[in-house]
Amino acid sequence: MISPASLLVLLLTLLTHWPPQAQPTDTSDVSGMITQVCDHTLNGKLCRSVLESGGPASDYSELARIALRAAMANASAIFNHVDSLVRAGDPDPFVRQCLSDCSDDYQDAMDQIEDSLAALETRGYDDVSAWVGAAMNDADSCEEGFKSKTGYRSPLTDMNEAFHDICTIIIAISHLLIET
Repeated sequence: MISPASLLVLLLTLLTHWPPQAQPTDTSDVSGMITQVCDHTLNGKLCRSVLESGGPASDYSELARIALRAAMANASAIFNHVDSLVRAGDPDPFVRQCLSDCSDDYQDAMDQIEDSLAALETRGYDDVSAWVGAAMNDADSCEEGFKSKTGYRSPLTDMNEAFHDICTIIIAISHLLIET
């Protein structure tokens, strides 16, 4: 897994070398718009899947909304999965504590995604990036909790990474919105 510091450096490098383009004016430009966004994310295949499955979009703001809804659905699914793991009652107190922390982390992440959606509506694109970055940090905190004790592996690694990757899509789109 990429460390948070390495990911931040990678994101900043990608975003500072990414020239903004004018927003498309009709839906015939959507494919090019999605390609532009997804070519600058960590997981282009996931990006394309998220943005193409979210319904029609005519501009970057609508693509951001699609990605934010996907992030919310993903965070909610992780939160529910954590809840089912907690209810299964792992006998190890360390694992129980990590899962409890992850539950709190994903509740916070969902709140931050909601705040991002509100910021998007008011064209607060810097705020969208900030809230999504905070949500990414929550996913990282969940993952890191399990690593704090030797011999433990998070049962949520793949889910945490997918959430993280969806969030990078939103940050990439936010950067385009800030620049246009």
